[in-house]
Amino acid sequence: MLTTVVLRITTELVALVTHYGVTFPHVVAHRPGVLADVWSAWDTGYYVTIAQHGYVASHAANVPKFIAFAPLYPALVAVAHAVTGTGWIVSGQLVSAAATMVAIAGLVHLTTPDEGTSGSGTTVLLLVAFPTAFFLLVDYPESLALALLIWTWIAVRARQWLFAGVLVAGAVMTKYYLVIAAVALLVEVWQARSPSEPGTARLPRPGRPELLRAAAVAGPAALSIGAWMVVCNRLYGDPLAFVHVQGEWNRHFAFPWTLVATTAGNLVHWQFLDTSVASVMELFDTVTVLLLVVATVVAWLRVRRSYGALLGLALGTFTFQTILYSETREVLTLFPFFIVLSRWVDGHPWRERFVLAFFVPSAYFLVSRFVNHQFAG
Repeated sequence: MLTTVVLRITTELVALVTHYGVTFPHVVAHRPGVLADVWSAWDTGYYVTIAQHGYVASHAANVPKFIAFAPLYPALVAVAHAVTGTGWIVSGQLVSAAATMVAIAGLVHLTTPDEGTSGSGTTVLLLVAFPTAFFLLVDYPESLALALLIWTWIAVRARQWLFAGVLVAGAVMTKYYLVIAAVALLVEVWQARSPSEPGTARLPRPGRPELLRAAAVAGPAALSIGAWMVVCNRLYGDPLAFVHVQGEWNRHFAFPWTLVATTAGNLVHWQFLDTSVASVMELFDTVTVLLLVVATVVAWLRVRRSYGALLGLALGTFTFQTILYSETREVLTLFPFFIVLSRWVDGHPWRERFVLAFFVPSAYFLVSRFVNHQFAG
């Protein structure tokens, strides 16, 4: 809880100073609501509108952008609003704060047996110091998705197969692409099998128990996607409306070399130095993807195969498209990324200082751009 409070206070001060300058104490004194409203930017409007009105039906030729945003987070915002009676923006931030606390508690619980107390603490530190960590506390579903994924892995490692399946289905209904987590969890199911004979490393061929475990883990996610396709078909006449609407943001399927060529061209022509919204974030997203490549390999070879599978599948999701978009935010939900980074810096003070020296100024820069509507997260 203390970590969440410190993160909120720190990012709140940066946001207020950036948006209102040194007069922010007077602004807050006269309008306390700005403490929450200063974060009301970009996708916040979509989530709050869904929480208020749900998904409005329309003709297939005019599918609203709202369907690109999954339903679980706005549903919880609506519940929080009904229970607490607070405004919609505040309700969303309450949900995000609660999810952040659950996520951090889960991250400590998950990593302490493998990384020790020091490594666990370093993992949490790197998560909350990450340049886009402020998204964990605003009206975005990042913290909810992170919490669900972390506790999914806790459940599956405890061999609570069906509970893990329900949790990953919830993650899918928070961010559609997290259906990849159901696939990554099958690696855990595979490795959970016992050797056929004591003292042997050879695993038997999968039998009925293994198949039932796999179905319990992956089945709920498949059912949730199937049910949502039915809803989309009923509302918009297109079962994949939530995928097709991504074209509204110029996101289309393409092989990775298309993305590489586009990114390399922007680098050669110094377009990363452009002050426009997209150009600046393309630089951050490019660095994030490169780090994700390294983290995927390290996680697969040295940490845990299912972690490597999750990061690798996410890497494929991010790179099989025409442009980079929001990867620096999306990586927040991929907790193995921070576990790998923690292994590199834990016990090496200079490495930790180097990483924090990059993270903290970048976080200040991104918070300031977000609240001033100069950064599309």
